[in-house]
Amino acid sequence: MRVATSTLYALSNRGMQTQQSQQARLQSQLSTGRRILTPSDDPIGAARALSVNQAQSVNAQYSVNSKAVDSALGLTESTLQQVVELVQNVQQLAIQAGNPALSPADLQSVNVELKSRYEELMGLANTTDGTGQYLFSGFSGSTKPFSESSFGNVQYLGDEGQRLVQISSSRNLPISDSGSAIFGSVKNGNGTFQTGAAAGNTGSGTIDIGSVTNLQQWAAASQDYKVSFSVAAGGATTYDIVDNRATLANGSPNANYNRSMIDGYDYAGGARTGPRAYNAGGTIEFKRLPTDPAGAAWDAGVSISVKGVPANGDSFSVKPSVNQDMFSMLADFSNILGAPQFDENSKATYQTGLGRVIGHLSSALDNVLSTQASIGARMKETESVRDTNDDLALQYSQTLSGLQDLDYTKAISDFAMTQTLLDAARATFSKVQGMSLFKYL
Repeated sequence: MRVATSTLYALSNRGMQTQQSQQARLQSQLSTGRRILTPSDDPIGAARALSVNQAQSVNAQYSVNSKAVDSALGLTESTLQQVVELVQNVQQLAIQAGNPALSPADLQSVNVELKSRYEELMGLANTTDGTGQYLFSGFSGSTKPFSESSFGNVQYLGDEGQRLVQISSSRNLPISDSGSAIFGSVKNGNGTFQTGAAAGNTGSGTIDIGSVTNLQQWAAASQDYKVSFSVAAGGATTYDIVDNRATLANGSPNANYNRSMIDGYDYAGGARTGPRAYNAGGTIEFKRLPTDPAGAAWDAGVSISVKGVPANGDSFSVKPSVNQDMFSMLADFSNILGAPQFDENSKATYQTGLGRVIGHLSSALDNVLSTQASIGARMKETESVRDTNDDLALQYSQTLSGLQDLDYTKAISDFAMTQTLLDAARATFSKVQGMSLFKYL
């Protein structure tokens, strides 16, 4: 068969170009360490690698987010720890102020320190992070959460939301907390109910913050009582527990209003000697006792203690706890410290006030500690999710390596083979191009 010289040259050139192209591709693979240089090298593998690479990028962003969450929660936790220490310090001031040996000048010094703690609390409540965002303003990170119009009168300007950061495909974690929930929604009293002395008391009786003996019973009870004292001509002091709730939850009149819980006496008929004997410092239980006069069984699930010597007609209240902010609590404490103590009644009022303050501060401390526990749980969850993200990052890298990375041993072997074939093609072409019929004429 006759082969044209041009065809011979073209075939030889095409063969050498093919080997050179293959060699160039192998050189690129060896220099980059990648098996797939273009999607055409392995369309299926390239598509899978693109998908895995995108998932890897998203997972890397989650890791960055989790570090930001750690930083934000760490700052919040540190700030709340300072609040805890501040409240504990104020508790110590309240206990110190209860020492009857303190002079008015001593109490004034305590008050000065208290006001300093008040200013410190205001600063902590308005703490910002490194970007100028307020920690305790809810969603409104740029809004200063607490504004003071006067001493103890503080308004919350933030909202009830929480800023969220996504740390995994299925978890958005709160990095902020509402200052209202931490500093403004503190149940006063002992957290369930509050006690107080009537403004017209004249004796030296003081009441403690009380305790809950059965929360379910309290929830079902009237939750508004008056403990009234009477002193007989011979000096014997008795007391009664009176239902002080005028209307029920549905708005209808309370049939038991102003009636004795102990024996049902209706005080609309006038005052009387109480059905129970008073024992100073003893426990006053809000339930039927075996020694009580005949009457219906009842149990309000709480108890209190009264000390001192109540005067005839003195009374103390027991009502549900309500929300009170920490700033007004400290202001109340300051006002109590500044009130003059000139007789037994004013001293009793002072001691009752201090007991109320100590109870309020205990509730405030519980409130902050509860938020701290929530933040600790979130930080623990962040750590757990970050560990999972790290495992996923390793898995993605291994998958990408299997899809993209070059088998160097095979590539070097292929390169050597290509070089051999190219050398052979060049040598063959060198011999073929020298062949001509004219040499034999």
